[in-house]
Amino acid sequence: MILPKWGHRVSRGLLLMACGVIFLLFVGSAWAYLSLTHQMLLSLILLCVLGVAFSFPRYPQGRFGRLLVMMICLFLSLRYWVFRSTVTLSYVGFWDAILAALLYLAETYGILIYLFGMFVNAWPIERHSPSLPRETDDLPSVDIYIPTYSEPVEIVQLTAIAASQLNYPPDKFAVYILDDGGTAQKLGDSDPVKAAFARERAEALKEIARSLGVFYATRDENLSAKAGNINESLMACECRLDEEAFDKVSCINHGIHQGCGDLILILDCDHVPARDFLQKTVGFFIKDPRLFLLQTPHFFINPDPVEKNLEIFRKGPSENEMFYGAVHLGLDFWNASFFCGSAAVLRRKFLMETGGLSGNTITEDAETALGLHAKGYNSAYLNQRLIIGLTPETFDDFIVQRSRWAQGMIQIFILKNPFFQKGLTWHQKLCYFNTSFFWFFGVARVIFYLSPLMLLFFGVRIYNASLTQVLAYAMPHLIAAYGLANYLFGKFRQPFISELYETIQSFYLLPAIVSVILKPQSPVFKVTPKAVSLKKDFLSHLAVPFYLLLVISIMGYFFGVYTWYRNPNLADSIMVCLAWNTFNIIILLSCLGVVWERRQVRGMHRYPADETAELEAGETGIRIPVKIVDLSISGIGIVVNDDVIEKMNGKNYLLHCSDSYHQWYALPVTVMNQRKRGRQVALGCSFNMDRNDLAALTEIVNFVYGDSRRWALSKASDRSRSVSTFVGLLRILKLGFTGSGANARGVLSVIFGAVRGWLHQVVLKLFYRVEEKS
Repeated sequence: MILPKWGHRVSRGLLLMACGVIFLLFVGSAWAYLSLTHQMLLSLILLCVLGVAFSFPRYPQGRFGRLLVMMICLFLSLRYWVFRSTVTLSYVGFWDAILAALLYLAETYGILIYLFGMFVNAWPIERHSPSLPRETDDLPSVDIYIPTYSEPVEIVQLTAIAASQLNYPPDKFAVYILDDGGTAQKLGDSDPVKAAFARERAEALKEIARSLGVFYATRDENLSAKAGNINESLMACECRLDEEAFDKVSCINHGIHQGCGDLILILDCDHVPARDFLQKTVGFFIKDPRLFLLQTPHFFINPDPVEKNLEIFRKGPSENEMFYGAVHLGLDFWNASFFCGSAAVLRRKFLMETGGLSGNTITEDAETALGLHAKGYNSAYLNQRLIIGLTPETFDDFIVQRSRWAQGMIQIFILKNPFFQKGLTWHQKLCYFNTSFFWFFGVARVIFYLSPLMLLFFGVRIYNASLTQVLAYAMPHLIAAYGLANYLFGKFRQPFISELYETIQSFYLLPAIVSVILKPQSPVFKVTPKAVSLKKDFLSHLAVPFYLLLVISIMGYFFGVYTWYRNPNLADSIMVCLAWNTFNIIILLSCLGVVWERRQVRGMHRYPADETAELEAGETGIRIPVKIVDLSISGIGIVVNDDVIEKMNGKNYLLHCSDSYHQWYALPVTVMNQRKRGRQVALGCSFNMDRNDLAALTEIVNFVYGDSRRWALSKASDRSRSVSTFVGLLRILKLGFTGSGANARGVLSVIFGAVRGWLHQVVLKLFYRVEEKS
């Protein structure tokens, strides 16, 4: 629901007062002394209460039940941290103290992020789109920016077509292809091959712009990456408004039209918008004159490398679903929803007050939002899928993307620490601090992985606690923490999936994090490759650390037994570290499945659909009812009943279908394959069109990507039922065995193939030698 401004402030104030009082009471009681028996009894009682509370209605009906669950979990975590701080830290040796301190700091970091996460997600809000004025004159004008650098021309073309077809008065919006791959710097590259590629690509994009009636813009130099690309067009528009500085030729060369839009919609060139994007978003800016940003979710049509290589795509929520489906709603309550680089509308007037997009860090989006929030402007988040995009295909590209995010957010933490930003409310400071501080997880994860091995290999006392103390303090904290995560995000993230994603990134983020700490100004913006095809399975070159870590972790069992034999006093600690090491190995086995890259030959990905249509055979005119089950820009999957399949003669048909806007389409399709599916037959069809036929391609783009209602249905189907933490552990264990098994089979097949090839060459050489002698 959308609260009035005063209602929002009052509810936020009351919540802050209540949480503050309860937090202070819990902090005080967390320091209270209890015997070990009483602590264990208290933990057991609170866990039982949690078990009951987890069954309470959840958001949005059960807001106060949600807060009760958070408070109990907060208390158990604070009790554990007090125990760690006052009981387990003792000096038994230099290296023991150093490594124990590192583990303690990593745990403290984790608990801080956990507490900040509670604050951010305390009271999420769900917004709905305000209606637009009936008079088009009252609508703000919009410039649609599509920045591009090196992406395939076909990808840019699809986004430009979709952007030009938005349901908005044509005289109220303009589309710009901002080509940073066609700058004078790129066209004049000293490498003739690169220069020729840049010229060919630039000409292709110019032709696309001419055919669509949209604007093509470029610049002289590639300064400040994406932020500089967008700012160039912003400044060129501003120069047109300044009559003294107006250079008509310069502005025309930059593709600037006769007026500057009141709003700016920024789309990554692989983010194809639905036709109602502006209808759903512009109303927020009319309703709130101080709104600088309206962010929408990023929805990806293809699996990320973890989902693809472990074959879990669409078997549960995607990795980004928790952030866009849950966390961002919590940030929105605190007026801390921030710009995510694409699929967002910004108000030009406010953006120009800060000189355009900020460029001091390589996460220009979050940095820009931080600056505008500090000026007292508002942001909002609409939890509705209005674009469909591409996520990195390979593990290598995935790491490139996440390294940029990590370095950029840590740059913000160091160079523009939210706690020292004047103009931010204190709750905005907490939200931004949490967002930037989170990206140190790479350091903490590496410490969590190596810590148990220090004790198993070298007998280093990193954790001075008995098994009973662990059961009384540590286990309740862990059970409550995992239970709370499942309670809040179970529909958006399955248990232990976060551990997998963070572990697979950590060992590569660590050097990136260290480099930005040492030289905060050093990171360089790197474009994430998209639409990469993989013609065969192969082992990622980034797999080596995971093999080494697996070997070391398995050796940890043998060294642990030996350490136990030599020093029986460490029995409790060794048992804890062996269990800890086992969990690390389970996650590591899944990582091995991720680094075995599975082939990806499909050029255009499909997404699921569920709607009716009709197939018409051109010769007979008979229409056959069918069901559409999936869609892509290149083809469509349909299902027909077994009893009508005999009416289908030939391969070429006309598909009669419609979308939720009641627009009808007649699309030519060709049946490429069919397979029996019970009493139905599944047909794989391709769109029968000339790629150079712009009218036909536009029609298909409108049907396949234009209807956001389909993505809302897909969103519902992506959600899984919450599973228990125990079931989640079993699933991650299964993923570990299947992933590592696929890795082993793939590596063995490569080895056997190499050996077979070598033997073949040896036999041929022997054969030729025998022939020569004879």
